Amino acid sequence: MSSKSNKLSMAEKLCYGSGDCAANVYVAMAGTFLTGYYTDTVGLATLAVGTMMLVARVFDGVTDLAMGAIVDKTKSKYGKARPWVLWTAPFMMIGLILLFSVPKSLYGTGGGLIYAYLSYIFMNCIVYTANNLPFNALLSRMTLDVQDRASTASVRFIMTQFTILIINAVTANLVTSIGWSALAVIYGIIEVILLLLCFIGCKEHIDEDESGAVKLEDVPMNIAFPALLKNKYFYLQTLVFLTLYINTVAVGSCTYYFCNTVLGSITIITYTSMAQTIPAIIANFANPGLVAKYGKRKVMLVACVLMIIGRLLVGLAGSSIPIVMVGILIYGFGTGPVMSGVFAMTADVVDYGEWKTGVRSEGLVNSCTSFGMKVGIGLGSAVATWILAFGGYDGTLAVQSASAVAAIRFGFGYFGAILGAVLLVLLLLMNIDKNIKQIQSDLEAKKQRA
Repeated sequence: MSSKSNKLSMAEKLCYGSGDCAANVYVAMAGTFLTGYYTDTVGLATLAVGTMMLVARVFDGVTDLAMGAIVDKTKSKYGKARPWVLWTAPFMMIGLILLFSVPKSLYGTGGGLIYAYLSYIFMNCIVYTANNLPFNALLSRMTLDVQDRASTASVRFIMTQFTILIINAVTANLVTSIGWSALAVIYGIIEVILLLLCFIGCKEHIDEDESGAVKLEDVPMNIAFPALLKNKYFYLQTLVFLTLYINTVAVGSCTYYFCNTVLGSITIITYTSMAQTIPAIIANFANPGLVAKYGKRKVMLVACVLMIIGRLLVGLAGSSIPIVMVGILIYGFGTGPVMSGVFAMTADVVDYGEWKTGVRSEGLVNSCTSFGMKVGIGLGSAVATWILAFGGYDGTLAVQSASAVAAIRFGFGYFGAILGAVLLVLLLLMNIDKNIKQIQSDLEAKKQRA
């Protein structure tokens, strides 16, 4: 038991973070560039692309629960979650290449849309699920220590923010030089290397015996699933992820239109990205110390208030660039602790389920993380499109109508504040912190007896 009681080393935390960097190479490409690739290069209709991304979420509900059950049933010398990081690495590369390699003969045709559907569902609903759900479950199997989890999550998101910043900064120029398919190959190789670092550098310590071998308990599905349904925090955590990612993607999708139409120049997007990302990185450096002093939930509640204030300020700013930047900076300081906190909180939900029912189900519990993220991403993209359409936005016009400008300002500002308020209420209900010390003390004692 000694090995699993020790604190995780910084090297192990960095290796864990590398796994999320790999995932976010795909997320950054899909979230920022994929729609533009489909519409501007492949020649697909914007509405068709938005519908495709929304329809794909139907499959996510099935694949997330299925993958959660598979992780819980996995038995290998590497553990339950960790081996999937290795097994899915080459498919993450293949899936990314397929996404950005629509055959030119299919450009502007129904065949191009069918190819997009098949490659997008393969990558997003199958490969990404099989990789990212076990990766998120891995944290709850690496350590039971609350502060260690918070620290690891913070390191993870500092690395993730840098990854997204780099991808967004260099991709446009690289595409001009080498094209989408060649760039996807390069990014795919980087994904594989990062995932191998994660697999090699991380271990599932909580089920290690004194020799370092992993001893896994086999929980039948007919026991694990009813136990999951008794975990009240599972439902709340699903809603937390859903709300957070609708907010993130909907607001993010409006960034291009806000900078280009309201602020008057698309080049400002570089500065808005930095204004949000840099404060988030700074906040994540401070987050472990704040969590140790005040607790994860309290820090997240304050951070959520900052998110609301920041987006309200953006909504009130009009076309004043200095006020917009101040609002985004405040929002950025809030997103750091919230993004890292919700993933660490998922590990707490796993612990609560075992404490309450005696059944530990990392895979099934983390299906709420994967489902909430991916459905939130799909709905966020769709909602942003609906807001623009409601305002009468027309991309072919040199000057947008007053209603279109108002819709863009709402989507980039006030809508984020509204969803921030919903998230605040959900976090108030996620009061798992009140029992977490007792939960983890009891689980540690249980494992010592075992």
